[in-house]
Order: sequence, then C-alpha cells, then structure tokens
Amino acid sequence: MEMIVVLFWAIASLILASAWAVVNGNDIVHAVVWLSAVFLLTACLFILADAEFLAVIQVLVYVGAISVVIIFGIMLTKRTLKGGESA
Repeated sequence: MEMIVVLFWAIASLILASAWAVVNGNDIVHAVVWLSAVFLLTACLFILADAEFLAVIQVLVYVGAISVVIIFGIMLTKRTLKGGESA
C-alpha cells in the first residue's frame, strides 16, 4: 500500500474523530476548537490532493475567519443561569 493512501486514511479517521468530538462535546468552546481541527485536517487532505491553493483558502477562510467569528459570538453572547439571572 502506498504511503499517500495510508496518510489519507489516517487524516480521514482523524477528521471523523474530531467531528465526533464537535458533536458530542459538552463545552461549546471546545467544540469550536475541534471544529478548527476538522478544518485544518481538511486542508491537509487538499494538500494530499495537490490542491495547495484550496488548502490555503481553507485555512484563511475557515480556520482564520469562521472559527474566530464563532468564538467572538460565544464571547459576546450573554450567558443566563437557570434562575433567569445573568452571570
């Protein structure tokens, strides 16, 4: 088996594990970090496919912009407790 194929399946399994952590995580900030890992690993798959431009765009747009916007949205959202009082 070629090394590229082994590397592809290793990255693909890491993407699936990270996506599982996004869905099943309890903390939303950790879910965003795992989502960023999914985006970075997807960029690695683009590099394996000799699509370096798409990999750079993936990192700039998704990891650099979308993840930061989600984190800012989390930080700026007012958290409420069970009793209706704000934290």
